[in-house]
Amino acid sequence: MPAEPNPTPTYADADAMPGVRLADLAGNQRLPLLLNLTHKLFSQTHDHGIINEFAEAMGRIRGRACMVMVRTRDCPPGSYRITRWRTPDGLELVPPIVHEGQVNAAPIHTGGLIGLITAHESPQMARLDGTPDSVFGEWTRGYRSLVSTPLPEKSQPADWLILMDTPVDRWSMENLETVVLQANLVGVVIRNLNIAKSLREATAYIQAEIDQIAEIQRSLLPQEVPQIPGVQVAAAYATFDRAGGDYYDIFPDPAGGRNRFGFLIADASGHGPSAAVVVSMLHTVLRNMSELPSPDRLLEELNRRLFARRIGSSFVTALAGVYDADTGILEFAGAGHPPPLVHGAGGVRELELDGGPPLGILDTIGSSVTTRKFVPGERVLLYTDGISEAMSPTNELFGVSRVARAMEAAPSPPCEPDAVLRTLDDAIRAHIGTAKPGDDQTALVLERR
Repeated sequence: MPAEPNPTPTYADADAMPGVRLADLAGNQRLPLLLNLTHKLFSQTHDHGIINEFAEAMGRIRGRACMVMVRTRDCPPGSYRITRWRTPDGLELVPPIVHEGQVNAAPIHTGGLIGLITAHESPQMARLDGTPDSVFGEWTRGYRSLVSTPLPEKSQPADWLILMDTPVDRWSMENLETVVLQANLVGVVIRNLNIAKSLREATAYIQAEIDQIAEIQRSLLPQEVPQIPGVQVAAAYATFDRAGGDYYDIFPDPAGGRNRFGFLIADASGHGPSAAVVVSMLHTVLRNMSELPSPDRLLEELNRRLFARRIGSSFVTALAGVYDADTGILEFAGAGHPPPLVHGAGGVRELELDGGPPLGILDTIGSSVTTRKFVPGERVLLYTDGISEAMSPTNELFGVSRVARAMEAAPSPPCEPDAVLRTLDDAIRAHIGTAKPGDDQTALVLERR
C-alpha cells in the first residue's frame, strides 16, 4: 500500500516569532520516507545499492507497482539487460544486481516491450493491453499502464527505471515528471559515486607508483659506506613524503690509484616524484664520472648537465667535498646550500664558503673551493635545510644555532658518529613536537679518528 495521501496541514502560531504560523507536518507519512531515503542513498557504496534503495522507497511512497530495471550501457544497439524485475507483490523474477560482475553475467535481450521503451533516450508513458510480451511472455500479463525514465550516465543512459501497473490510468503526466526528477537525482548520486570510485582507484594507482619511485630513489643512496682511512661516516635520510628531493652520496675516486673520496649532499626543490627525478639525474652524472675532480669542478659538471636539461622551475642546492686520506686535506664547494658545521677544539662553527647559486639556474655557478686540514677528533656535519628550517608549533625555525648546539651536545669522540645524528634527531623532535616535518631531512657526519 502507498503511504497515506498528505492531509491538509493545520497551522499554529510560532511562540518564538509573532506573525509566523508553522504547519503541523506530523501527519505527513511521506516526508520521513523521503528523508530516510536521502540518508540511505549517501551511505551506499555502489550504484546498484542506490538503485535498490530508491526502488524500495518509491514502492512505500507510491504503492507497489511492477518495477523493472534495465541496463543498456555496454550492450549492442537496440539490446538491453534486465538487472531487476519485481512484481507488485514483491516477487523478484530477476533478483536485484548487487555488484557489477552480475550485470555482465545477465543475458542480453532484444525487442519486445522493453526494447520499444528503451529505443528512445527519453521518458515514456504508455497504455498497455495486458497481453503477454513477445520476449518476456507472462511477465507482462495484466499490466495496463507504464511510465519509464532513463538514469543518464554522462550524456548516455546507463540504466532505465520502468514502472507498470494494472489500472489503465495509474500514471499521470505529473507522476511522470516526478519520477523523472527523482530518478535523475538518483542518477546524479550514482554518477558522483562512480566519480569518487574512479578517483579512489586513480589515487591508489598514483600512490603505488610514488611508493615505487621512493623505493627506487632509496636504492640510489649508498648501500654501504666506503671505508675511508682514518674517517668514520654516518648518514641519516628521511623524506617529507614517500618520494623526496634530498640526496647524498659518498664514493671513492673512480680513477683509482689515489686515496681520495668524494661526497655530495643535495636538495632538489619541491617534493615528490618531480624532485626524485632530478635526484636520479644527479646520481647518474656522479656515477658516470671517470675521475674525481675538485669540488668546484664537480658542481660545475652537475650544473652543466642540469642546465642543459632545462629542468623547468626546479633547482638543486648542493654541497660537494673531496677528502684526501693521504694528506688529511678536506675540500668543500657549495651551490646555494647550507655550509657545513665543524666541531673541533674551539667548539662548533660554520665553515665559511664562497659558494655559487643553486644548480640548474645559470649556465655556470662560479663556486670557489674552501680547504682545511681535517684533524683527529674533529667532526663535520653536512645537512639539508629541512633540518635547520624545521618548524615548531609556534612557527619558530629550528635554526642553525640549534643544529650547532645539538652537535656540541653529542658524546665526544671517539664515539660513533651515529651519536651525533641521534642527538640531532632528538632535538628536532623536541622542537617540532607532534607536527609532521615540512621538508626532507638529510644529514651526513664525518669524524676524523
